[in-house]
Amino acid sequence: MSNLPPDADAENRFKRGRTRGATALKRRRRKSDLDVVRSTSFVPLSWRRKVGRAGNLLESFYHAFHGVAVGLKEQRNLRIHFSLAAVVTILGLTLRIDMMSWMALVIVMALVIACEFINTSLEHLVDISANNEYHAAARAAKDTAAAAVLSVSLAALIVGLMVFGPKLYSLFFPG
Repeated sequence: MSNLPPDADAENRFKRGRTRGATALKRRRRKSDLDVVRSTSFVPLSWRRKVGRAGNLLESFYHAFHGVAVGLKEQRNLRIHFSLAAVVTILGLTLRIDMMSWMALVIVMALVIACEFINTSLEHLVDISANNEYHAAARAAKDTAAAAVLSVSLAALIVGLMVFGPKLYSLFFPG
């Protein structure tokens, strides 16, 4: 055992564990970044390790679609939102909703997915800023970004109920 007081020894063990966890997290991130780079071998190397502005429009689209791929790979909630958008689209086609309803649904689906991407990017930036350590301000930033996604998702749910509610009601309860 250590000659340190029990509280100090526990604190040192906690710090060592946290450091090992952060290192393992960095290793996992590096590995996943390499997997993404290997899977896009047709993309110029200068685009894959980019620091500055995109050189042309095609490169800008590459980075945008790469962001979509990263978000879908890493974020469960984003996959859920994309799946629900597909379900809503199929339901809208099946129930033959009108143009105004389509406009409302497309707007709220885009808002939810865009907020989820913004939330994901903010989480990445906070993790970088906090060096993968706990900070109360980092938690507050992540929680408020998640609250933004939640509020837009609830608004989308309300729009969905307003669009599909009467159609589904008349389908199941004709009369």
